[in-house]
Amino acid sequence: MPVYSSTDIAISAVDTEEERLSGWMTSSAKRVFDVALVVAFLPVLLPLLAVIAVAVYVSDSMPVFFGQVRVGRNGRRFTIYKFRTMKSIQGVDQQTIASMSQEQISRLGRILRRLKLDELPQVLNVLQGDMSLVGPRPKIPEQQFVTFSCRPGITGPATLAFACEESLFARMPRDMLVDYYRCTVLPLKHKLDADYMARASLLSDIVVLFKTVTGCWEEITTAQGTKDFEISINRLHQDVFGLNSSDQ
Repeated sequence: MPVYSSTDIAISAVDTEEERLSGWMTSSAKRVFDVALVVAFLPVLLPLLAVIAVAVYVSDSMPVFFGQVRVGRNGRRFTIYKFRTMKSIQGVDQQTIASMSQEQISRLGRILRRLKLDELPQVLNVLQGDMSLVGPRPKIPEQQFVTFSCRPGITGPATLAFACEESLFARMPRDMLVDYYRCTVLPLKHKLDADYMARASLLSDIVVLFKTVTGCWEEITTAQGTKDFEISINRLHQDVFGLNSSDQ
């Protein structure tokens, strides 16, 4: 298992100061694609959002939605929207790793998280221009080591790779969890995001969206942690770009 220190993270941030972005990542065409796709699916999204909102209200009362400050394009902060999945939101802004408070997650919340439906309100963030459909996940300020000039996304290769990360974190001792997340998981997520942003295209966005909607998630977070990380990177590159990561 690769182990990263805080020095490694700092070096990674320095190494990516000259970020490599494909033309697609910052193009107006990507923005048009995002908005057009969301608008086209509104007849499906709106009823689904309404059903989930009612279910959250009936199950756990108000508030239905949860907002949190994240870092977006060029370091600009914005409020990301999610369906509330925790029984109590008091002090929730201090929870940087969701699985650290499993006992606070509601029964409905576990289902929403497992299916990633708690992220659905972020289509509003897309329409507002804060986010894209596909891109690096926006981090809380304390975890944002690199500033990108592209919009963060609802989904992306790192999201697919770590879609089941909560099952891994739940098996780890709590006193190890924060350091493991900051020093191992975050740098790995950044590597996947950086590789994707350098090669992203319309076709690759469509592939990532398809894999997200159909639940074709790569489970690199096995009981052994990230030992199969390179294999998973190659598999993602083959699926999204038709290339191994070594072919870049």
